[in-house]
Amino acid sequence: MYYVYILRCADGSLYTGITTDPARRFAQHIGTQSGGAKYTAAHPPMRVEAVWRAPDHTTAAQLEARIKALTKTQKEQLICGNTPDKLSLTSFFRIPIQSDGRRIPMLFICYPKCSTCKKARVFLEGRDIPIHERDIKQQPPTEQELRDWHVKSGLPLKRLFNTSGQLYRSLALSKKLPDMSEEEQFALLASDGMLVRRPILVTDTTVLFGFKQKEWEQML
Repeated sequence: MYYVYILRCADGSLYTGITTDPARRFAQHIGTQSGGAKYTAAHPPMRVEAVWRAPDHTTAAQLEARIKALTKTQKEQLICGNTPDKLSLTSFFRIPIQSDGRRIPMLFICYPKCSTCKKARVFLEGRDIPIHERDIKQQPPTEQELRDWHVKSGLPLKRLFNTSGQLYRSLALSKKLPDMSEEEQFALLASDGMLVRRPILVTDTTVLFGFKQKEWEQML
């Protein structure tokens, strides 16, 4: 996933950038992690004003360039939700930002009716961890997302399947998966969100599939 973001600096100026991980990038800009930008080193950021999720790198880079070409007044209007006439945001999803502007929500993918997902949400809320929730049935992970998250999680591919789900059992996948190629398994997972193990939490360092409280506590 790619994101375009706008930061508010201490002197009131605005900085626009692109990243694959807004939380990590903000930490870099404010100096808690190495790898910030020259501009934010000289103009320390105070908070994140806006973040948009883009469908791919090319589209994100185009939006970044268009925002940078706006005047300061137009950028302020954009932050407030008023899109300038020459800018189209139809291909982008705006991520809600915490009121303090310093914590980027983690992506939390779940099935709202799932009892395990409910427990995971309570766990996150109880620790004041901001999340952006996504319904795995209404907006299932794409094949590219699954491939990226698989690598980031470090899990065997078979661990991404919701083996306790009705769909998994009805398709007799316990017998079929060993004979399927990796490409076929990713395509199958992307065909229906209910085949994917849930909940999924995308953090700045890894991706967690399924809720195990001790594991989540260690990672977070």
